[in-house]
Amino acid sequence: MSLLAVNNLGIATGGQDLVADLSFAIEPGQRLGLIGESGSGKSLTAMAITGLLPPAIVPRGSVTLDGVEVIGAPERKLNQLRGAASAVVFQEPLTALDPLMKLGNQLAEPLHRRFRREGRDLANIDAEIIALLERVSLPQPQRIANAYPYEVSGGQRQRVAIAMALACRPKLLIADEPTTALDVTTQAEILALLDSLVRDLGMALLFISHDLPVVSTIVDQVLVLRQGRMVETGPVKTVLGAPQHQYTQSLVAAARAFDSALGAS
Repeated sequence: MSLLAVNNLGIATGGQDLVADLSFAIEPGQRLGLIGESGSGKSLTAMAITGLLPPAIVPRGSVTLDGVEVIGAPERKLNQLRGAASAVVFQEPLTALDPLMKLGNQLAEPLHRRFRREGRDLANIDAEIIALLERVSLPQPQRIANAYPYEVSGGQRQRVAIAMALACRPKLLIADEPTTALDVTTQAEILALLDSLVRDLGMALLFISHDLPVVSTIVDQVLVLRQGRMVETGPVKTVLGAPQHQYTQSLVAAARAFDSALGAS
């Protein structure tokens, strides 16, 4: 059985479809890239998978995560899935971090849930916080744990956000434009970190981006969205190396032109 199965997913508001007839699956350990221009429905799809769509935006179809139907599930069931079945790393870590709470205390919250689920001694949470910060390659983890979000850099905040996503040991990690707000050097470091964590922990990955070169470095399969509909899917080397759909061809051409312009500058 697939870890994630999306069948005929539709997402609408005010009678207008934002996503329509979307179907795909992710197996345990698989890496899938979801690409398309801004407004193509990538983040809405991620929100539907995690049950985070706002009330005014209505999903239909089926989303099965770790054997549980997400669409129409009560909030109690969704809370059980969040963290353990899936976790999200957002584009801007400040959206996931409380600016008025120390980073260590924020990491403690999901760890409390996991420790209770596993029947572990809560007295060991402080040590687990330091271990998580070390796992995401943060120097001076004790200092980071005692800091507020505004006291660390953007790249360090994103590493903390990744640590929070890992705290409950999810089976599926959803990374929604996780490097877009970072400089090029930090972007490369975060991508390398995600790649190693997904490999070492055996997680599946849904990587959402409009940046084709970034996607090609971290996923095996790719799905192209345009105006809320899938236009092409397959192995990343095939889809981006020899795209069949005109829209995918235009995305690849734009990415190559941008790289050429950078090389000429």
